[in-house]
Formats: sequence, structure tokens, C-alpha cells
Amino acid sequence: MSNPDLICEVRTSGGTYRDWQSVQVEQNYMSEDWNRSFRLVCAEPSAVGNLRLKPGDRVDIALAGQVVIKAGFIRDRQAAYDANRHAVQITGYGRAGLITEASINGGTGQYRGYKIDAIANSVLKPYGLKFRVQNGPDGWETPFTNVMVRMGETPFDLISRLAKQRGLFFYADVDGNLVAGPKSDGGMVQFIEGVNILAANCQLRHLAVEGLIVDAQQSGSDSLFGKKAAEVRASSAVTGGAPGAVRTILAEMPLNQREAQLRTDWEAAALQSMALQLQITYQGWLKPGVGGLWEPSDGVSVKSPMLFPTESGTEELKVAGYSYMQDTNAGTITTVDLVNKLAWEQRKPNAKENDGFYDVTTAPAKAEAVT
Repeated sequence: MSNPDLICEVRTSGGTYRDWQSVQVEQNYMSEDWNRSFRLVCAEPSAVGNLRLKPGDRVDIALAGQVVIKAGFIRDRQAAYDANRHAVQITGYGRAGLITEASINGGTGQYRGYKIDAIANSVLKPYGLKFRVQNGPDGWETPFTNVMVRMGETPFDLISRLAKQRGLFFYADVDGNLVAGPKSDGGMVQFIEGVNILAANCQLRHLAVEGLIVDAQQSGSDSLFGKKAAEVRASSAVTGGAPGAVRTILAEMPLNQREAQLRTDWEAAALQSMALQLQITYQGWLKPGVGGLWEPSDGVSVKSPMLFPTESGTEELKVAGYSYMQDTNAGTITTVDLVNKLAWEQRKPNAKENDGFYDVTTAPAKAEAVT
């Protein structure tokens, strides 16, 4: 009898498909794969003949009996055969994939005095999706003075643009709804060198700048004019960067002083994600020692003196993404992409807590006078 922890099911209204030669389901909030996607290959002669899945079909994808994509869509079907081989490949995505295709209301719209969640839920409503913020940074709920939908902008484009201005990263959950901000602290999954790590690849990067600056402007009015409207700046210090090296970013839209600080904090968090990037591969799909499937921002502890040139050889990291895979050569494996936990949250520098040259800290952004 087959091990249920090794079975991928595609559940449809017309039946359930299990005969896959190759399986890949992935998501990564730091890349274009912020949404959940899948690629499945069927090659068994009897199974290929009965595979009726086609583009547009609604599907649930379950791994080890747990649903990872609910009510997703098949986007592409590719079938090929010759005298010796035959196969069908299907690819698709979770419900949130739809918000990257069509423009908002034909490409126009305006929101005055609304918070990001209200604007996001407005443009997601036609798709039956929702947006929520969990553990957002202080100030994320600051209303936007005026948001103009840009010509041709999709719901994803707009939400992505606004999320940067509020210091938020977001991803799609199993239902396709958008979730911004990290999960609450919970159980920590432990990986230990020589115990439950099949393979690992760690990149530590020296961040070449010691400071970040965001420049912005505000819309002028009878009561707001001159430098106060035209010159808005916020900055953040990065410890360990090259002395005198500063990165300056021009904000994507008009911002006031507080908003510029939130935008700077987002840029600092993105920079943090580059300081430490680690991929760990292990056997199976479920979380080692814990069970269940992964979510972005899950906490992970990694003990590996070979990876980390520090006294403890241990780091606490956050999940940026995952890739569940299965084929006849590699078997059933999962690769998790891990980043510095500061990529999800800001904290004040504390040299006593740092245990490596790559554990770089960024100070919360502050107002900066333009010179």
C-alpha cells in the first residue's frame, strides 16, 4: 500500500488524479512566485489516456493529504508523444494568479483617505479574494491621502506598489487570499547538520551600503507648499556597510514624512533578505518533527557549523519560500528558502545579539532634512 505522505492528489469535480511521474509545487514571497503554483507530469500510458484535465479547470492540490492550493486554476496543458514516449504536463496557480492578468476597472480609479487594506479589498472583490494584515509595522494603517490607479495597472501591481509604502511584504495563502506581514511567533522547526538536512546552500553577502535614503514629495496645496511639500526625506543606517556608501531611492508616489519612513523600512527589510540566503533540502513534504505544510515567515532554527562561520554555528531564520518536489530520481523532497529574520521585521541594533558579520541590522527609518 502506498505511503499517504508521499501522494500528490489533484482533486476536481470530475474525480481525483494521483498518477504523477513528476511533482513540483512552490511559492516564494521574495520573487515572482509570491503566489502558489504547480507543475505536474503524467507519463503512465493508462493514466495519460484518462487524464482529462484542461486549461481553466478548477483544482485542489493536496500533498500528503493536506491541501496546499484550494480552488486553483490549470493554466497550461502540454501533451506530447512519439513511438517510445508519451506524457502530459499541466501547470497552474492558486486563485490569486488571476489578479496579475486584467487591469483594474479598465485601468482607472481613485481612492482618497483609505487604508491599504480597504483599497486592496476593493480591487480584489471582483475576484472573490480578500486582503489582510497580520503583525504589520507601526504605521501600516496610515490612510493614503490620494491613490490614483495607473493606466493598465492590475490589482497585483497596485497592491504591490502600496505595500512598499507601508513597509509590508505579502503572499497568497492556500485559499488565494493575500496576507501581509509575518505570522505570530509559533513553533520553531529545527534543522541540524548531519541529522535531517539532505543538502544545503548558504550565501552570506556583505551589504555594500551603510545607509538608505528615500526621497519623496507631497502634493502641494494652499497650506502645503515650498520645501515642506517638495522635499521629503527619510533615512536608515545599516551597520557593517562600506563607509560613506549610501543608496538613494525615489519613492514611487507622493508621500508625507511618516510614509517616507515606512517606505525606507521596507527597503531596509528587502536589503536584509540579501544578507543571508539559505536553501535547505530534506526528505518528505511535511515539516520535520512538527508536521503540516509550510507558510511564508515560518520560523526555522538551523544548526550547521559548516554553513555559519560563528561560534554557535546556529541561526534563527524565516521562511521566504518552499518548493515541494517528487520524481523517480530524487524521490520526495522539499527545499525551503530561508532568509535573515530581520527581512520580516525591524529592530534596533544590538551588538550583544549579533553572532556573525552577516547579521546586519538596520535602524528604524527617521526623518531627514534635505540639504
